[in-house]
Amino acid sequence: MKEKVISYKIRVDSKSESKKLASKLVSYLEGGEVICLIGELGAGKTYFTKYIADALGIDSTEIVSPTFVYWRKHKGVKLDLNHFDFYRIDNQSEAESIGVEDALKDNEGITVIEWADKIRSYLPENRIEIKINEFGGEKRVYNIKMIGKRFKDIKL
Repeated sequence: MKEKVISYKIRVDSKSESKKLASKLVSYLEGGEVICLIGELGAGKTYFTKYIADALGIDSTEIVSPTFVYWRKHKGVKLDLNHFDFYRIDNQSEAESIGVEDALKDNEGITVIEWADKIRSYLPENRIEIKINEFGGEKRVYNIKMIGKRFKDIKL
């Protein structure tokens, strides 16, 4: 049976609108969700992760691109944040050695994966994929796919 997919295309003109979008998304999350961020270098994946962190009660200044560490875990008020950045991995098996499979099973937190398209075979069936396109300055288009029944009640 084919999984349910809900799609949104949301255009924003400012960082504050991007932050509102992240906050609205987080308001629906309960733990165990995986958010896959896809986009060119400079599209705003790390900024969107910062906005998610803010919504979780995490100091967003602690959110830096974990490019050289690959994974950082942040303690939130209600939910934790597992933040991965796979920009520098050469192959999918590297993700396994980093511990991505364990984080994907973390029901106490939300997992955000930057450059998620590099580890497609590890991504769970139920996930949120967000492709970010930058159109100059703070303008972005978020192409959001919520894959799986778990997300049927989310309205963005």
